Amino acid sequence: MDRAPDIALPKDAAALLEALAARGHGSALVGGSVRDALLHRPMHDLDVVTSATPDEVRTACARSTWCRDVYAVGERFGTVGVVLSSGEVVEVSRVRPPATAILDTTVAPAEAHQASPAAFAEALALDAGLRDFTVNALAVLWPSREVLDATGGIADLSARLLRAPMDPQARFAEDPLRTLRAARFVAELDFSLEAETASALADAAPALDRVAPERIREELAKLLVAPNALAGLQVLHDSGALAVVLPEIAALGGVTQPDFHDLDALSHTFQAVSLAPPVRTLRWAALLHDVGKPSTRSVDDTGRIRFLQHPRVGADIADAICRRLRMSNAERLAIVHLVREHMRLGDLPADNPRAVDRAVRRLDLWAGGAIPPRRLVSAEDALEIELADLGATAHRADVPERRRALEEALAASRDRGTRLPPALPLTGPELMRALNIAQGPQVGVALRAIESAIIDGRIPAGDRTAALAVAREALRPNES
Repeated sequence: MDRAPDIALPKDAAALLEALAARGHGSALVGGSVRDALLHRPMHDLDVVTSATPDEVRTACARSTWCRDVYAVGERFGTVGVVLSSGEVVEVSRVRPPATAILDTTVAPAEAHQASPAAFAEALALDAGLRDFTVNALAVLWPSREVLDATGGIADLSARLLRAPMDPQARFAEDPLRTLRAARFVAELDFSLEAETASALADAAPALDRVAPERIREELAKLLVAPNALAGLQVLHDSGALAVVLPEIAALGGVTQPDFHDLDALSHTFQAVSLAPPVRTLRWAALLHDVGKPSTRSVDDTGRIRFLQHPRVGADIADAICRRLRMSNAERLAIVHLVREHMRLGDLPADNPRAVDRAVRRLDLWAGGAIPPRRLVSAEDALEIELADLGATAHRADVPERRRALEEALAASRDRGTRLPPALPLTGPELMRALNIAQGPQVGVALRAIESAIIDGRIPAGDRTAALAVAREALRPNES
């Protein structure tokens, strides 16, 4: 085993490893943090494997200056979370004993992997073979800092290759979410998939329908904001995983578009994602912006392809997807708003101040009733979606000039006073009393409906009676 290069481990995390080793417990830094250290990337999500039991981990942390707390994560599996004084959390898991030690009837199974450093290393090597990918199966033994590479992870790091250890199909069957993780690591690390691993993805993808929506959401979100999201999305599509977790997006494949486009709807969408700023809400909006196209596509007598009302239809579909993935209300509202409004800036006459101000007011989405006012989406966010959308068409060369014109128009609009939401004639508490509703989402729906009516000029800004009528109408479909 080679000694690891200097690892910039936080002082408190090193103290945890040293405290375990000082008490005779085998301990090692494992997983993605080792991979990132060897790639000279920032280290995140520290994981430690040890021969210590959860109670022994608590003892090692007791009365220390570097530990705030120890709490159960999956204690029946031997995992606890150690909260360092910095606030960072390290997951500490007990290594599984090697089968050879368990078969030795002179050694109790619970103590088999504590007998010697060699026994701990053996157990750690077996544990490595059960991890998702070889580059995540590397371990650094403490305090020697020797690298344990039981699966060829270092060679795969050098080759920039993502490979599941031992039997790829077995690895993915153990946790189908690893199918999404494969795509995510391709997007984050810019690695290629090893052939057998790539082949196994297709067999594992159908099992994703049994994975918790929250886990799927977080893996997809990490993929979307990764540096090479385009490659990760392509892995999702090629493996069939996209059709399982986001069938509405997979349905864009093969949907041809007018000559303004030089890509089908799916390739256009993937490229738009890669062009949007790597911000979670914006990347989700870029992914979903054309989700309404398959169901709205039509061809007229002249052969012209049209997608009438696809932003409105797409917003409804995006809302259902966000709910299915159990996103927060704020994130869902922001994404759905951007999908619904993603074409508003497309034909905006940037030299018409009144039209620009009206569009900015429409594009800014404020959290209903929040004090101080809190903006969920800005016109500047919508600008980024517009430019990503344009950049994924045959007219991508127009993006720089379009950006210049729109940025100037938006900046002038802000100077004219569109930085704050329009003054509403009714407050949230007043609406609650007038409509006999409780604090909750309905208040926000009503306030946003009033705001929209004022922006559109349908009611005067100070008309309380008209505002109340708009609120009643907005809530009518939600009444039980």
